[in-house]
Order: sequence, then C-alpha cells, then structure tokens
Amino acid sequence: MQTIDIIDRRVSRFMNDYNDEIEMEIIKYPDYYKVVVMICQEEPPFKDFIGIGTDKRSGRRAARKALNDLYLEAYSE
Repeated sequence: MQTIDIIDRRVSRFMNDYNDEIEMEIIKYPDYYKVVVMICQEEPPFKDFIGIGTDKRSGRRAARKALNDLYLEAYSE
C-alpha cells in the first residue's frame, strides 16, 4: 500500500448565506491542494452534502471549486 505525505491540514467551520453550517477541510499534499466541504445539519431539516475540489497551486482555488461543487448539489433546483 502506498502512503501519501500530508504537509498541512486545516479544518474550519462557518455559516453560509443560507444559514447552513459548512465544515471545510484543506489538505496540502506535496504537489497539490485538496479541499473537502460538507453541509451536515444535526437538526431538521437534515441536509448532508459534500463537495470536493483540487488545485495544483492554490488552496483558495481548490476551496472555490469545492464550494461550487457543494452549492450545485445542495441548492440547485
């Protein structure tokens, strides 16, 4: 099994404009960034959505991609 070194990992939580709690995990690998964002409501109405984004140079661009992915899944009609 191959192991991958993680250089840095950060997790933060914030409320978005729809009043949903978002948890964002930013992981820096040696050659790219990966961001995983989740909506996990613990009270009704229950929502459970995830978005993933990657970028070779920027954690911010990876986060933007992940949030776009999440918002398309959670809020598009």
